[in-house]
Amino acid sequence: MKKLVILISFTFLMINQSCDSTDEEIDLQGNKLFELQYINAGMSGKIIEKKDMEFNEFIEFSSDNHFVKRRVYPDSTSSSTGRYTLIQSEDSKYYEFEHEEDSYLIQNCGSSLKEHISILNNMEIFNGGYLPCDGPGFGYKLVN
Repeated sequence: MKKLVILISFTFLMINQSCDSTDEEIDLQGNKLFELQYINAGMSGKIIEKKDMEFNEFIEFSSDNHFVKRRVYPDSTSSSTGRYTLIQSEDSKYYEFEHEEDSYLIQNCGSSLKEHISILNNMEIFNGGYLPCDGPGFGYKLVN
């Protein structure tokens, strides 16, 4: 079952990557702010849209390769910070986050302080770190 989730996740990522209709490239390094737009609930296939969530989440990239990940609830805000590295290969581009401290905001299936965030196109990133363990995927859009 986990192999099916991984296959579906990679297919989703590849389709999204190939559907980017703009020739303008995102500045992969530097200051930018991404906002959570949807959660892919994993195995159920349910998509939870931003308007239906109990929180909002932002990832802020700075030009010195630091990031801040913030989850904002109506009565509180949690954050995690660290450094990011841009990884580029022939087939994919993604950010590797190295968090400074353990946090529930780290989205992976283990106890690592690392996350991998796929770059889908010039406006969107996707964190599917929980998908291999039947968890959700998080889709973000560039807002600044």
